[in-house]
Amino acid sequence: MGTVAAQLAVARGITVVGTAAEHDIERVTALGATAVRYGDGWPERVKAATPQGVDFVLDTSGAGVPAESVELTGDSARVLTIADMAAAQHGVRFSTGSGDRTGDGLPELVGLAAEGKLSVPVWRTYPLAEDAQAHADLEARRNRDKAVLLP
Repeated sequence: MGTVAAQLAVARGITVVGTAAEHDIERVTALGATAVRYGDGWPERVKAATPQGVDFVLDTSGAGVPAESVELTGDSARVLTIADMAAAQHGVRFSTGSGDRTGDGLPELVGLAAEGKLSVPVWRTYPLAEDAQAHADLEARRNRDKAVLLP
């Protein structure tokens, strides 16, 4: 689940359903989202949690979920991924985070942080000289939260 994106959406009054591992269910719920365990059968669990339907899916997992996400929303234009390079095969947009709108939410995020309403969990810090190891750990999905490079 996109921790920061979820918190921003919740702050805007949007109903958020976040998929998570069993050990993260409580944390997702604490962010103000409805937590649903991911893995086999996740679309059915999301449908059960959202009888009104799903308006939009933001995929931050890269776990090969574009087809199911399109099925949930009914429209590939209502699915965005930041993690699945094969998304275009399903008509799903891939975003690198660059572009004119990247900073639109920044002032709001700063305000949430100043109010103590933004959580950015850090898994591990690395000295800048260990950037290759940090990247390898992220690619191998050893992390549970954010990795931070320090000068």
